[in-house]
Amino acid sequence: MNRRLFLNLAASVPLFPVFAQKNLFAEEKAVKPFKMLFAPRVAMPLFRRMAGKDPIDRLEFFKSQGFRGVEGVVFIQHKRRYTKEEKEKQKLIGQKLKELGLLMGPQSSMNEKDVPTMTANKTPDGKSGKTAIRDMLKRQLDTTFEVLENVGGKTFIAGPGALDNDIEWIRQYENAVENMAFCADIAEKSGFVMEIEPLNTLSHPGVFCDRAELAAKICRQVNRKSCRMLYDIFHEQMQMKNLNTLDDPDVWTCIESFHVADAPERNEPGSGTIDYPKVFKKIWEKGFRGIIGLEHTQSSDTLECERRILDRYRSYDALV
Repeated sequence: MNRRLFLNLAASVPLFPVFAQKNLFAEEKAVKPFKMLFAPRVAMPLFRRMAGKDPIDRLEFFKSQGFRGVEGVVFIQHKRRYTKEEKEKQKLIGQKLKELGLLMGPQSSMNEKDVPTMTANKTPDGKSGKTAIRDMLKRQLDTTFEVLENVGGKTFIAGPGALDNDIEWIRQYENAVENMAFCADIAEKSGFVMEIEPLNTLSHPGVFCDRAELAAKICRQVNRKSCRMLYDIFHEQMQMKNLNTLDDPDVWTCIESFHVADAPERNEPGSGTIDYPKVFKKIWEKGFRGIIGLEHTQSSDTLECERRILDRYRSYDALV
């Protein structure tokens, strides 16, 4: 599935929709918690038949099925102000997470894909220069931190933006490092962690940070504990045709969390070409115990498929 279509579909799921059909979480018996920190994305349609659409119901379903974490409970939007009601709903989610004891993974926030923001100091509204981009980044960080505080999160996803064909690559890299360091300093003072997520250029033509090796290089040069990397297994496989960077110490030591989806259709593990039993076993044996975000759709929009996905994750967890 094209990522842009995927995100548009996800964005169509309201934060707190009103619907008549009861979700099915009450019919699912509680099971033993997963050892691996598999974290379903709340604001995505995964498990919508069993868990429903309401975020509180979804959290309760995930807890009942043994998940110990979640991610992406809201889409952080920077082009509008959140209403008082929306902020209260965010806080309600945060309270429910705390009540259930679920750990919070990263929230999508500042991963620009179409404009050379951090790479060429250009803003989506046509302004340019270091002052313009830093003002924009500061505003976005303020919004991000407010949402994270409401939902009880500590990490967010960021990206340096698109390539600019009018500027040599090395200068764009230097700009990206400078702007990421600017964001990391603010995040660190406020108690948050920024995760750089590389994206593949098949789904996102023209993005600057297109592989794990480059994201890790930026992290190492920024050299702040608040600047880490989100290793998206799907994106790395699509871009590099392999996951060899999992064995690169310079990459491994920068990883804060993972995203999971199979290639090439971005559906659940086991539906494509990636050897996920091998991948999960490897990252566990290498000592990773952090968030593994389930950022994928389903190969079939059926209850049977959702039960099969749950069983598959349990089989992966049994390997470690």
